[in-house]
Amino acid sequence: MRPAGRPWLFGDAVLTKAAVERAVTHAFEAQAGPERRDWLCVGTRIGIEVCTAHLASAEPDEVAANRPQCSELRAILARYGMVLFAGDVNRRRSCAPSGFWIRTDGSALQDPGSQQVYGSGAFRSPSARVVPALHSDHDFLLVRAYPRP
Repeated sequence: MRPAGRPWLFGDAVLTKAAVERAVTHAFEAQAGPERRDWLCVGTRIGIEVCTAHLASAEPDEVAANRPQCSELRAILARYGMVLFAGDVNRRRSCAPSGFWIRTDGSALQDPGSQQVYGSGAFRSPSARVVPALHSDHDFLLVRAYPRP
């Protein structure tokens, strides 16, 4: 997505090895605080949907939006068959739909548990690794999963 013309400073991005055929992004219905919170899903040439979001934080001026954003994200992800999600959900409890596997950065030194990756049952053998990061408020969460044959 091209952020040109956006009045805010923040945004989401998806990096994927497979060519992107389409992208859909919308603001969450619930908003609070100085940052507009959006979700982004891209459809790839190989039929995998890849999604991301950065949900409202636990800061007093934003916290009221986190729970409704989580519910909206759950409903969005449930629409897709072969989908992977990775993002900063700013909560320890998952926003994954029923039947999805979940991996988190629970062992991270920085803000553990708030970065989460979910995958539909179309993916197998998910593994996760946390890598320390400098100059960030999070460590890196690396997750590998493979499409079922």
